[in-house]
Amino acid sequence: MTNLLDSIFPRPGRPRVLIVDDEPNIRSLLRRALSDGTYELFEAPDGGRALEILRAVDVDVVLSDLLMPGMKGTELLRHAKTLDDAVGFIILTGVGTMENAIEALRLQADDYLLKPFNLDEVALSVERALRHRRLVQENRFYQGHLETRVQEQAQQIETLFVDALLTIAGAVEARDGYTGGHIERVTRYAVATGRVLEIDDQMLRHLWVGGLLHDLGKVAIPDQILGKPGRLTAEEYGIIQQHPSIGAAILERSPFLRPALPGVLHHHERWDGRGYPCGLRGEEISLEGRILAVADTYDAIVTTRPYRDRQPPDVAVREIRRCAGSQFDPAVVNAFLRAQEEGFPEEDDLSLLPRPAPEPSPEPALV
Repeated sequence: MTNLLDSIFPRPGRPRVLIVDDEPNIRSLLRRALSDGTYELFEAPDGGRALEILRAVDVDVVLSDLLMPGMKGTELLRHAKTLDDAVGFIILTGVGTMENAIEALRLQADDYLLKPFNLDEVALSVERALRHRRLVQENRFYQGHLETRVQEQAQQIETLFVDALLTIAGAVEARDGYTGGHIERVTRYAVATGRVLEIDDQMLRHLWVGGLLHDLGKVAIPDQILGKPGRLTAEEYGIIQQHPSIGAAILERSPFLRPALPGVLHHHERWDGRGYPCGLRGEEISLEGRILAVADTYDAIVTTRPYRDRQPPDVAVREIRRCAGSQFDPAVVNAFLRAQEEGFPEEDDLSLLPRPAPEPSPEPALV
């Protein structure tokens, strides 16, 4: 079926992709990866030349190295979004810091890929960026014409935004070989606990997103701290304690994801008030945060970590029971243990969660 936008605003030709890297061999590698005829390809050795192309050509997606002579990839991203705020933009780097990753996210990069990258992953990332650009363009058109269609497209944009955030969050697990699959497991445990507590569909949705993104703030934590064997110093532990606040600050920018913010911010608070980052006590802590605290702790005990070996589930259950009323909400502990006895849902079950339309909210504050 012909797309309505195509029939009104047709654009001939193939999608245009600009490759920007100061290393010719990297440009050549990326050009070969995208040379199946699907795209019209352009390339530039630096940010200055890339800007000239962007001013002269309606580029759909930019693939840019992060560290280049004269202009960083994030600076090019800022200029590109000024010229066309819907342009797709993918950062590629082999030496970038987590601060760079956060800056790219703030500037609305579509993806952040670490070198050496998989060429299939690059191709999929370009496809996602093109789809996101198309959805943004369609959404702007339908806002003035088809209200129902706007809502549908907005939901698809939400999914793509979640994918982009999960890419950044997944980079944390890629850096830490001890926590693979952690976010998916914690989300399953939390959702199962929420169902036992019979929370409503809207909160269940918020809990789901909060579970998937609860460790997002760890993108700002240095590798040597995340993977350090043995006890952390007081200074290192203080840095770790910042990750809930960092994750919450990132979510604050999105009206779609902001409702999940309390769970991300509160998942290290304690029932007795001795947690972080806010030192909240009892029901001052969001229910989502209280649920994620139990689920996160259970998974930490039953999986191998840099500082200790994994323990069997019965040891984890005993520890969680012991900490009910001090570290954890006793009612949440009871619900979690009941869910654990009944068996947690399969990962695919999470796709059946309701996805209500986002609630109206003011413009997000800058992080």
